Amino acid sequence: MSATATIAETREYNVKKAVPVILLLFLLCLVIDNSFKIISVDMAKDFNISATMVSWQATLAGLMIGIGAVVYAALADTISIKRLFAVGIILICVGSILGYIFQHSFILVVLSRIIQTAGLASAETLYVIFVTKHLPANEQKKFLGLSTSSFALSQVIGALTGGYISTYFHWTTLFLVPLITLLFLPYILKYLPNEERKSGSIDVVGLVLIAAISASLLLYITDFNFLYLLGFVAAIVLFLLYISKNSKAFIGISFFKNKQFLSTLAITFIIYSIQLAYIFLFPFLLEKIYHLKLDTISLLLIPGYVLAAVIGALSGKTAKLMGTRQCITIAMAGITISLLAGAFFIQSSVIVFVISMIIFASSFAFMYAPLIDSCVGTIAKEKSGTAVGFFNLTINVACSIGIAYTAAMLDHPSMKGTFLGYITNPNISLYSNILLVLSIITVCCLTLYWVLIGRFSNAKN
Repeated sequence: MSATATIAETREYNVKKAVPVILLLFLLCLVIDNSFKIISVDMAKDFNISATMVSWQATLAGLMIGIGAVVYAALADTISIKRLFAVGIILICVGSILGYIFQHSFILVVLSRIIQTAGLASAETLYVIFVTKHLPANEQKKFLGLSTSSFALSQVIGALTGGYISTYFHWTTLFLVPLITLLFLPYILKYLPNEERKSGSIDVVGLVLIAAISASLLLYITDFNFLYLLGFVAAIVLFLLYISKNSKAFIGISFFKNKQFLSTLAITFIIYSIQLAYIFLFPFLLEKIYHLKLDTISLLLIPGYVLAAVIGALSGKTAKLMGTRQCITIAMAGITISLLAGAFFIQSSVIVFVISMIIFASSFAFMYAPLIDSCVGTIAKEKSGTAVGFFNLTINVACSIGIAYTAAMLDHPSMKGTFLGYITNPNISLYSNILLVLSIITVCCLTLYWVLIGRFSNAKN
């Protein structure tokens, strides 16, 4: 056997040994991110701050995950994945240590979370790239499928981790959990292949403009200052001008000239702002109305997340049988029903919210595959990677915006008005009214889908 063949076999063996390790790291990073999403209630109490203020630890972290994903994907073309994983783990640990040390300052906690999530984004992006780059085509689907399951599994584990640690220890203890990622570093350095450095560049200006668009919109939603709105409009104009003039921008202007792609992105943005809006609201609602602690609240999320994992795994096949249009319509109808059930029967029982979350989470899982198919289906195959990247970036930004406007509603006195006559308690009215607003947004989104896309597609699209 030649030396070349031996090296090739060793490399293949190392790659196969590396995949389970980075899949586990991928899952752990998702768990860490999800565990921080549920602790906002306790964090707000400790710092004695408003829902709007405490939402920044989730909104800015979510924004960093979305932008970080695009950055790591771009860097993977010029820097070895091994080095990027190592940098990611270091950022996770640095951010976590800083968060634990400066736990008495909310501003420093938020900054620490931004550093931490800049590292978490590496695993979520690089795992997919590594699998598609180094595994044989016949094995890729299996491991990419495992990544989809990991998202649903991480929601369950993350909710339980955040709920139980916050209840029985303290939410600041969560900053110590990410240090486990250091254990993965020796395996990554040993088994991930060394790749030659290639020439290339990252579109820093384009990503900064995306960050400016997102940040100005977040600021406007939380403060409603007209200057932030002007900044938002200016950032959009600058971004469109930039990508129309720069051929090396991370996304080309041609994408935004495609009306169906643009329409799908708009619908995706609106509906996914609802996803984390309800999840952010959920612990506040159950703690205030039913006086439950985070450990119990996290347990109530499990049925919805587990069923969502099963439905998500089958959503691709279901979309082929029923058609994209039907699946998206059913999913949005399910989301609306789940929110209305919570709004109208808010005082009935905790069981109402368990059922509501089951329908809500399952509907989003049912919708993801047909929605991304609707988006990518309008783009040439050679540009599908860019389309998927921007689609996922849109979802992350939308989730951050959803948390921001939900937090703003939680703090606004007018939301305590009695919209439903039989609810007289102002605090209960607050949560019922927010759920009504979220349901109205969903109905508007469904209407927009039918006006812009649904009525033009046939039964199987």
